[in-house]
Amino acid sequence: MKNNNNRLDITQSDFGLLKSEQKTQLYTLVNTQGTTIKITNYGGIIVSISTADKENNYADIVLGYDNVTGYENDPYYLGAVIGRYAGRIDQGLLIIENNEYKLDLNAPDSQLHSGFNALNKQLWQAKTQHNKDSVCLILEYTCPDGSNGFPGDVCFCVKYSLNNDNKFDIEYFASTNKTTVVNLTQHSYFNLSGHDHGTIVNHQLTINADCFLPMDERAYPTGEIKAVKSTAHDFTQPKRIGDAIDSDDAQVIIGKGYDNYWLLNDNAIAEKELAAQLTEPTSGRRMTVYSDQPAIILYTANYIDGSQIGKDEVCYQARAGLCLETMRAYDHSFRKGEKSPFQRVLLTPAEPFHSKTSLFFDTID
Repeated sequence: MKNNNNRLDITQSDFGLLKSEQKTQLYTLVNTQGTTIKITNYGGIIVSISTADKENNYADIVLGYDNVTGYENDPYYLGAVIGRYAGRIDQGLLIIENNEYKLDLNAPDSQLHSGFNALNKQLWQAKTQHNKDSVCLILEYTCPDGSNGFPGDVCFCVKYSLNNDNKFDIEYFASTNKTTVVNLTQHSYFNLSGHDHGTIVNHQLTINADCFLPMDERAYPTGEIKAVKSTAHDFTQPKRIGDAIDSDDAQVIIGKGYDNYWLLNDNAIAEKELAAQLTEPTSGRRMTVYSDQPAIILYTANYIDGSQIGKDEVCYQARAGLCLETMRAYDHSFRKGEKSPFQRVLLTPAEPFHSKTSLFFDTID
């Protein structure tokens, strides 16, 4: 489908009622190139991203649902803001400044992505901004002290901005009144062929990282930092996702696909070079990722099992999309009190948090 919209704009529409009877909104950002991004204030969720292929035909390139009910029942974090803490916390045990906190568990032996009713299940306050060369959606939510067991009131803000050069910025802000932890990311599942076009095994990926973090059988990083060279995790040059996703590599077997941290090289963290680049050769669509964060997780939708009906009545299967989650690397120092080689995740009243990740959409021949 061709998109002839050539006006920079942001509009608002209804997106349905939550079980609580609260109304949700859908915000549509569009630029002069016709790129269109839809975001709901429920969970800060990116509902759709429509971009052109090399023939100037447009398709929605992220997995999702047609209405807010789908997202309220979603188990896969499709398109959502993840936090307070993205990732797993073993046994839900958190020790900060010699104080122990037992977090609510939403997995058998851990808290995953901050537990039940985390940021992805909250209704955020929204305001829009129209600038000369970009349109912005600003979402705010205050997470109260004790929520899911975490200490401190935390004021969160996520700013989504689309400009006329097809650059989509995602900025995160957080401040607290009590030392706590924060690790924020975005959990969109991308399929550059289109959300309804099968798997991502033929996509080509580059990750600007010479090292990754191996994980144990329970899917926790072991503490080792391993070179990607001569492993299935070497994406330092463009590589087809499917080349090693079903290999006998121990890490791929544990994750049932890719699901590790890559430690980004210094030139990527400084945003002077790309963090990652994803290309789909048939459509020619390309997405380049820039970030100031020290790590990125590649997750290849290994646990999507066909039980959820997505947009346009599509039944999503394993590897229907992939996530490129920029974040702070796993840091066990807050839990064990030991020196860690990884980026710290503490948020203090004296030092607010800010990070930025940018997605740039274009095509190749």
